[in-house]
Amino acid sequence: MKDLTEIIGEGYEPFKALLLYRGRADEYYIESYDVDDNGGLVNVHPLSVAESQSLADSLGESGEFRASYQRSRELYPENLLHIDRGNEGNVLWHTPAQKVGLFFHADLQIPEGEMYVPPLLWKAGQHALSLWALKGDSRPNMDTPLYHAPFFNIYDSGQVCLGSVKRNIPIKATLTEFMALWQRYFFESSFSHTLFDEGAKVIGMVELWKAQQQSGKPFPTKYLNKNKYTLKNIL
Repeated sequence: MKDLTEIIGEGYEPFKALLLYRGRADEYYIESYDVDDNGGLVNVHPLSVAESQSLADSLGESGEFRASYQRSRELYPENLLHIDRGNEGNVLWHTPAQKVGLFFHADLQIPEGEMYVPPLLWKAGQHALSLWALKGDSRPNMDTPLYHAPFFNIYDSGQVCLGSVKRNIPIKATLTEFMALWQRYFFESSFSHTLFDEGAKVIGMVELWKAQQQSGKPFPTKYLNKNKYTLKNIL
């Protein structure tokens, strides 16, 4: 890897310097200096909002500051809902009811195999995944109510406990690849334990998935439990 001196020498020129001040109450003030042709600091002024945004955009587009899936040049998938281009890099998308292969820990005594799952809302970043259920396949809007995803290994908040799931999302993954990999990691994991209160459920998780495995029918959305979130709350 090249050192900083080599990188700067390859066509980079200084144009601005920043001086940060910190107050007693952890308040900050940033002073901006322009750099003249002789390397001198001129035009001292408070860093403006426009300059701050330009700096953030530049940093976000360079090196590993922004993962490739956030700046993919492919057409956006139709089920994409939102991309957070900040540090978290979260992507929000939905999937329709579908039949997938599910795997369960032996202690649950649920036969593994293909079965129907409900429509789902996915939120994933580089290191974390959250999941909620939907009542229909249509594209959700900001006020669409969300339901607890009826799977093991998920907290009340929707966050998925990834445990020992091995994840390897390439640094150059496209947006479509990023979404597909997270779905694969989730569905190919071994479901093992309940992380939220089942007391209010009409049917327990074990019974629910045993019935799904036996019936081969679409997921019964009447068993979904509504939570306190809408899409607006999780953006």
